[in-house]
Amino acid sequence: MSMVGAAKRAYQKEIATFTNKRVGVVLKDGKKYIGELKGVNPENLTCVLIKARRGEEFGEIHRICLNGDQIAEIYLEEAPFDLGGLKDELEQIFRRPGDVKVYDEAGLIVVLERVKVSESGVEGTGPVADRVRAIFERYAKTQATETE
Repeated sequence: MSMVGAAKRAYQKEIATFTNKRVGVVLKDGKKYIGELKGVNPENLTCVLIKARRGEEFGEIHRICLNGDQIAEIYLEEAPFDLGGLKDELEQIFRRPGDVKVYDEAGLIVVLERVKVSESGVEGTGPVADRVRAIFERYAKTQATETE
């Protein structure tokens, strides 16, 4: 595996984490758009925003496609979900080594090899999943109040 190929894959993975998040896009002419990123071409940064605004004087734009050749920067408007912090909370309950595994590249935590947790929520059923869901909801609520 070449270093260039690995770097390119890492970049594409990173830019993909912006999808479905609130982002700011600054064009080369200084215009700024803020909206939810629905799609991006990692090769040229052409992107689609929904529920977007261009400055304060303009109303909401339902959907807009921005040409990557005109984009100077794209940045997250919201703080990313802290998987590490959630892992620490889960490890307070599930204490045995290996009970809680983090897969940073996938944005995923797996508890007891059967309950999956991502920033979207908890996948699984049963008492363990219910307990993980309660911890997740408490943690997400705490994170939301800290960023306000």
